[in-house]
Amino acid sequence: MTATDQFTIKGRVQPLSVSLGQASWITRLDNPLEKEAESLNERPNIILEKEFDVPAEIAEGLIDICGLGYYTLYVNGQRMGDAYLNNDVTNYDKTVYYDTYDIRNYLKQGSNKLSVELANGWYNAAPITILGKYNVRKQLAVGKPCLISQLTITTASDEKIVIESDSSWESKPGNYLFNNLYIGETVTDDITGAAIRQKTVKIAGPGGNLTPSFIPKIKRQKQYLPAVVANHSANEGILIDFGTILSGHFLCDIAADYLGQVTFLYAEELNADGTLSFDSSISGTYGVTDEAHGINAGDPIIQKDVIKKTEQEIFQFENQFCYHSFRYVLVKTEPDTGSFEELLSNVRAYSLHTDLASVSKFHSSSDELNRLWEAAQNTRLNNIHSYFEDCTRERFGYGGDIVALIDSQLYSHDMHKLLKKVFMDFAHDQTPEGGIPQTAPYVGIMTNGTSNGAGSLGWQLVFPVLASRIGQYYQDTAFVQEHLPELLKHLEYLLAFDFDYIRYCCLGDWGSVDAGIQNRRIVSPDQEFCSASMCLILLEEYKALFAAHNVSETMMETLELRIVEARSAIIDLFRNEDGSFSSGTQSSTIFALKAGLHRNEAEKHQLERNLIERIQKEDGVFRFGIFGMSWAYTILSELGEDDLICNWLSRRQEPNYLSMLTNGNQTLSEYFPLQSGTNKLQGSLNHAMFSSYTVWMMEKLVGISVKKDCSIQLAPYFATDLTEMNGSLLTAQGEIEAQWVRTDANNFMYSVTLPESMDYDFRLGYAYRIINKEITASGDGRETIKLSLQIADPIEAVRRGNA
Repeated sequence: MTATDQFTIKGRVQPLSVSLGQASWITRLDNPLEKEAESLNERPNIILEKEFDVPAEIAEGLIDICGLGYYTLYVNGQRMGDAYLNNDVTNYDKTVYYDTYDIRNYLKQGSNKLSVELANGWYNAAPITILGKYNVRKQLAVGKPCLISQLTITTASDEKIVIESDSSWESKPGNYLFNNLYIGETVTDDITGAAIRQKTVKIAGPGGNLTPSFIPKIKRQKQYLPAVVANHSANEGILIDFGTILSGHFLCDIAADYLGQVTFLYAEELNADGTLSFDSSISGTYGVTDEAHGINAGDPIIQKDVIKKTEQEIFQFENQFCYHSFRYVLVKTEPDTGSFEELLSNVRAYSLHTDLASVSKFHSSSDELNRLWEAAQNTRLNNIHSYFEDCTRERFGYGGDIVALIDSQLYSHDMHKLLKKVFMDFAHDQTPEGGIPQTAPYVGIMTNGTSNGAGSLGWQLVFPVLASRIGQYYQDTAFVQEHLPELLKHLEYLLAFDFDYIRYCCLGDWGSVDAGIQNRRIVSPDQEFCSASMCLILLEEYKALFAAHNVSETMMETLELRIVEARSAIIDLFRNEDGSFSSGTQSSTIFALKAGLHRNEAEKHQLERNLIERIQKEDGVFRFGIFGMSWAYTILSELGEDDLICNWLSRRQEPNYLSMLTNGNQTLSEYFPLQSGTNKLQGSLNHAMFSSYTVWMMEKLVGISVKKDCSIQLAPYFATDLTEMNGSLLTAQGEIEAQWVRTDANNFMYSVTLPESMDYDFRLGYAYRIINKEITASGDGRETIKLSLQIADPIEAVRRGNA
């Protein structure tokens, strides 16, 4: 139905990049002088329609379309496609993505009608203040909801009929009286205004280049049914519990004989007295005062939908132009009604996210590890809606979170196209000087940034890291080469700063349980040292990236010189006599290892011992922030400390992961639960920033890893507490399926199925002996290798052919 790249029909490629050249941006003529203070007022959303005749048999019908902020297309009354929250979010002043639909089967000879329903989305954002101070409307490219489209029909006689968006289209009111991405929707079944025709006008529209969308669309996914429904006196309404937190849409049918107002309030958790707690939900305030609805500018945002029902017919409600993060739905009615059964039926919810293709599977004999895998997958997907969001509270595309999770994303879903789109999001918002923003799209946040509009160093790291994964993991070096100018501009910007200045410009190992609060600001452990190290890590990332591309020798020499200078300065400033750095926290030690802050192998080994001993001394708790946590799973595994990692993931005492999954929730939290509820900060309960552990689960428990050179390594770790493990990973070379079973205390059966042509390294992490080896054909050019293993002396790494 929808084309997300150049669309081929009957062997011909449609020139999408030029197909909208004659169309105009149009909208309904509402008040063009509307003030921000009126943004919460009820106002029917816009529907734009065009009727036309087709005099002959239709051979082909393609429509190119973009509706901002969001749109839904109908052809002769039928909804096109199953995507929601169309359009792809980006900086609309730089790029505007449009979609292409093949609608030939929905058109007919004779009279036809196109209908496009518009909603606000990010393009007509309300002036709400996220984190109490960031009014996204002040930073984003914004405007009135508007449409541009062009339908090209080819008849059987090869006649062309072109229907473009222009002021001849008709406008009318929709039944969405209010819609906002964060807050929700107000809907009515009163259709008396549907016959009203209003004026349609052409407008300038956003300034970005019209570009074919090429990423997967946002779609409804898993269905959830209520786990518990009860009349709840503490909440003065009907409480619906879906049993777990999800991000998505709520749907229900409202009884025909009920007339009045139904309000749905959404929350992720309950207070101790059973009332809804909104603390973990949207992190912001309304920003404006709306006396008609009893809202003050400083009131915290509450996710809610309102249905105004006037007709004695069943009303089918479903979210369309927003999404909620919730476990609980509180139903309130005015006037009051009786039981749940008398009011609502067909109640359900759907998760909603970009429709990414899964590339991996994981299952073990441990229910706890299975739940951790699922929770990580759920939480990451909950926060992908055409870009990577940090969490459902803020919904911003933070670069630091992307860096921390990028490898876990690669091992979860096909991210090739989305990574390219997100890279371009950051490129669009690159500052004139070359800096990379904290978020893309840029929303005004630049905490501890290097200069105006630029983010802190760990968040600017996203630019070369995205380019690296696109070029290495997906072998798309052409894309990286195409964007070398932006990457070089960024590096030149970084090199323009003296190290004594730029070394402070970071937030360190953000999110650590050791973080403190100073002067009402969050301070990460050893923040000054970690920030300086992040500068070095960023420069090293560029060195590795540019080594594979055509970058001038002078630039590479300059970069190498600055790396040497930075490393020397950090060691002189922060290294202690015992080989530790700064105060010797877990964060500072992992940053020192990541940055290569050692002058010889002895110093490196001392750092490695310090890290292991520190974790053991602190009861096996990983106290890292988002960066350190991500790096620790790789570094500790390379040191043979898989037991340490496995014990941490399985830890039952707080702080730990498993406490995030209490009460049936299958999402991760922004902060680790601490004993006795002593968390300093209230965070999101639907935040993926600590889900990086799934990289280790794939590489060690399943035993499949893709190295930087795209080579395949099979290196299973046979965890003591596990009796079986199976999983798979789809790589560029083909799918690999691996499983192992512990037959007794000393023996295992291990098998792997992969393409016959695939090269790989096979490594055993412990001391095992191969008792028997069997290789059989599995069909379709695949083979299965079965090994009987027994605990014995260490064996050397072996390559394909002598495993």
